[in-house]
Amino acid sequence: MPEKVEYLPFHAINEFMRDDYRLVVISEVLTNQEKIPAEKRTAIGKMIAKFVTVQGFRNSNLAPAGRKAKASVSLFERSPEFVAQIVESWRTLHESLAGAVFSVLTERGWDSLQSLEADRSQFPGFVIHWPKEDTFEVLIIAVHKKAPQLQESDDNVSLMAVWLGNRLPYDLYTQEAEEEKR
Repeated sequence: MPEKVEYLPFHAINEFMRDDYRLVVISEVLTNQEKIPAEKRTAIGKMIAKFVTVQGFRNSNLAPAGRKAKASVSLFERSPEFVAQIVESWRTLHESLAGAVFSVLTERGWDSLQSLEADRSQFPGFVIHWPKEDTFEVLIIAVHKKAPQLQESDDNVSLMAVWLGNRLPYDLYTQEAEEEKR
């Protein structure tokens, strides 16, 4: 019988993000829309037009990126679809970081990793199991060691690990415990 996989919806990531960093990620995506794939740009634009109100603008998409980002925070906090589109778009803005993090996760034996190019916004959510020995600090050090030329913040490394690994550190487990179950 196959093992049952539990998922958390994408907006559960808000429990693990600082408010200021959440705004940084949304702002970066909305400021760099021309660098984001057209289908992501369209999906984000439709959600903002439908669910976000920016004072002084009938169409919220016409607001400056900073004001639009601030007004989009509440949508990010409650919509798994919006989180998925924003974070997948953010990933495309950090290709070098994505490559380094993917390499580290692969070397550390993270199972069930999809390809680096997979569109994780199409996944059902985050898996709840996170290897206990792979703390954010351990992963950050490994990524900075693997790619010292990257000028990425620790927050960016952590978010990329969460996104590419498709996991949240909700239910920490050790490899030994996992092997005992088998």
